[in-house]
Amino acid sequence: MKQMIKLDVQYFNNTKVQTVNAEDLYRFLEVKSKFADWIVRRINKYGFTEGDDFICISQKKETQRLDGQAGMTVLKTYHITLDMAK
Repeated sequence: MKQMIKLDVQYFNNTKVQTVNAEDLYRFLEVKSKFADWIVRRINKYGFTEGDDFICISQKKETQRLDGQAGMTVLKTYHITLDMAK
């Protein structure tokens, strides 16, 4: 049996809202496409709105490229409402 998805609490416009991490849901559903493609398709297909249905937190991370040069990668974490997760 699969482990249940962990619930979190985020603030949407100063209101506490129960959310799940979209990547956790993606893994739970065993989606075959890339996460970034999957989440963007869901948002566009169903007309979800940032700030109402989800929040996206961007974080810069220093990475090492194959040629040895340092680079920056932007990691996005999507926290989605329980209604959006359904």
